[in-house]
Amino acid sequence: MQQTQTDTDVLIIGGGPAGSTAATYLARAGHRVTVLERAKFPREHVGESLLPYCYPIFQELGVLEEMKQRFVRKPGVRFIDTDGETYTTWCFSHVLKDDSQLSFHVIRGEFDKMLLDHSAKNGAVVHEETKVEDVNPDGPDGTVIVTAMTASGEKKTFTARYLLDASGRDTFMANRMHVKKAHKHLDRTAISGHWQGAKYEGGIDEGLLQIVYLGGDKQGWIWVIPVGTDRVSIGVVMNHSYIGGQKAKFSEAGSDNWKLDLYQQELQGSPFVAGILRDAKRCTPLMFNGDYSYFVERKFGDNYAMVGDAATFIDPIFASGIYLCMNSARLVSKAISTQLNEGKEAGGKAVAAAYDTIHGAYTLVDKAIRMFYNPNAINFAQMGHTNPDMAHVENVMAIGHYLLAGDFFENHQKYFDFLEHFQDEDFSRRYRKYVVDRPEYKSTTCNVDKKLVFDEMMKVHEERRAKELEILSQKVGMTMTIALTET
Repeated sequence: MQQTQTDTDVLIIGGGPAGSTAATYLARAGHRVTVLERAKFPREHVGESLLPYCYPIFQELGVLEEMKQRFVRKPGVRFIDTDGETYTTWCFSHVLKDDSQLSFHVIRGEFDKMLLDHSAKNGAVVHEETKVEDVNPDGPDGTVIVTAMTASGEKKTFTARYLLDASGRDTFMANRMHVKKAHKHLDRTAISGHWQGAKYEGGIDEGLLQIVYLGGDKQGWIWVIPVGTDRVSIGVVMNHSYIGGQKAKFSEAGSDNWKLDLYQQELQGSPFVAGILRDAKRCTPLMFNGDYSYFVERKFGDNYAMVGDAATFIDPIFASGIYLCMNSARLVSKAISTQLNEGKEAGGKAVAAAYDTIHGAYTLVDKAIRMFYNPNAINFAQMGHTNPDMAHVENVMAIGHYLLAGDFFENHQKYFDFLEHFQDEDFSRRYRKYVVDRPEYKSTTCNVDKKLVFDEMMKVHEERRAKELEILSQKVGMTMTIALTET
C-alpha cells in the first residue's frame, strides 16, 4: 500500500525559542521541517533572563559565540527582602566552575529572531506572518493536515507526518482539545517595561538579576534585569486579588491608566527600585501579562506533541521559562526523530520517556515557586545569613544554587526530596534559629570582570536598539498585552 505523500515531516506551530530549537534539531537529523509563525520577527517580548543550564543547548545549536557578542552576561541573582536591607547574592560560580557560570540576559526580540533565523540556516522552512487556523490530526495514513492564513490573506494547506505545537501562550492545540487548565495556586499578573537612565548599582553593574520581595497581601516580587548598557527591564508580579483592589482604588480616584499608576506605585514603594530609577525614564510601552500560569492535561498523541508554553507555563520567578522551553524542545525533538526513523512503537516509548523527564522538571520548579510564596518556607533573601558550620545549611545553599542555575531535569527527584524537608516545621524552626553574618553572600558582587558582562561588541548592536527605542518611545503611553515567554 502506497503511503500518502506529505509536504513536510514535521510541521511546527510557532517560531519562538521552543519552536526554533526543535526545528534546528530536527532539520539537523535529516527531517523536512516547516515552521509557521504568525508574527514578523523581531517582535517585543518579555522573559529576558536565562539560566546557566541553557549553555550546552546554545553550544549544540551553534549560537553560543554570537550570544557572547550580543548579550549581557549574568553571573547570578540577588534576592532582596521586603525591608530593602536584607539580601543574599547567589553567584553561579559557587557551584559551576566552567564558562556556564556566566549566563545571559537578552533582549527577546533579538534573541528569538537569532534562533529562528538559525533554524532556517540549518534547513528548516520558515513562514513568518502565517497564522495557523485549523489542524486535522486524522488525515490519510495518520498524517496531519494544517490550514493557515498568510498576511496577504492567502489560505495554505500543509500535510505533515508529525505536528509539534510550540505556539506559546496561544496554546493552539490545548485550546481546541479543551485540555488547558488554570494553575489556581499561581494566580499572578505581571506589569513590566524597559527603562533608560537607571543607576547601575547594587550588582546591576555586573549583570546580577535582582529579585525584590513584595510584602503583605501582594504575594509578589519585582524583577530588575540589565538587558543593555543603558536598558533595564523592570517588572512587578502581584496576585489577582491585590490587583483587583488596586484597580478599584485607582478607578474611583479617576485614573486614566490604572495599570500604569499601579506599576509606578509598586516601583516607588521599593527603596531599592525607587533609588535606581530616580533619574530614569520608561522607554517602551507597558506590558501587561495576566492569568499566566496553567498546565495541559494531555500533551501528546500518536502524531502530535505540545512543547514549551504550549504545554505548561508557570510563574517566572526563577527565570526558568526559556530553559524549560528549549530543553523540553530538545528532548521532544529527539523523540520525534526516533518515531520518524523507527516507527510509532519505538517513537511512542521515546516521546513518553521525554515527557516523564519534562514533567519531573516542571513539578520541581512548581514546588520551588510555591515555597517562594510561602512565608514560612524558604526565603532566598535571608538564606545567606545562616551558620556556615551547619552542614545541612551548606547543602541548602548548594541545592539553591543548582536550582537557580537550572539543574532540574535529570536530577529533579533529588532536589524535590530535599525541598520536602522545608515543609517540616521543626526543620524550618531549627534553620531559622542559627542566624549569623556570611560575608560571601552579603556582598553585592560576584567579582566578575564588568568588561565580560557588558562586552564591547554590544555597542555594535546598540545602534539598532536605539532606532527601535525611538519607534517604541512614541507608544510609551500604551499598555500592550504580550506573552510572557514564548510565542
